[in-house]
Amino acid sequence: MSWDKFWTSGNVKHYPGKMEVEKYVYTPGIHGLEMAKALKDGRILGMRCGGTIYVPPRTFCPDGEKGELVDVTDEEWIVATYTVVTRDMYGNPVKPQVVALVRPIDAEGGLFHYVNADPDEVWIGMRVRPVFKPEKERKGLITDIEYFEPA
Repeated sequence: MSWDKFWTSGNVKHYPGKMEVEKYVYTPGIHGLEMAKALKDGRILGMRCGGTIYVPPRTFCPDGEKGELVDVTDEEWIVATYTVVTRDMYGNPVKPQVVALVRPIDAEGGLFHYVNADPDEVWIGMRVRPVFKPEKERKGLITDIEYFEPA
């Protein structure tokens, strides 16, 4: 089954059937591959385009210039926005978890990830830092970042 959305919530179309997602292969592109290698090493990359850093790295800079991959792991990260998840996808109660859009202070974009903090103590603008899984458990995936914690 799949859905089409046409700019307004009142115009959603439903197509019954199965979507064979297992037949699709995602290719991350050259910068996605570099990001995966960096994650396995315990680093996060961004793309510097002129004076702006984009996280995650973009394939092409908006101004058409050649960008430069930069390490943003040790930058100051902030919570740009967040939500507290209290139910699973089936409506069952779960231990509250904070899911946030986090980004380096001077960057565009960001990463959606868990913030390991009491939901009542999280706020927009809160400083956080990435915590990586142990080196032997890393696979070059965004989940190599276990969570972000208050800085």
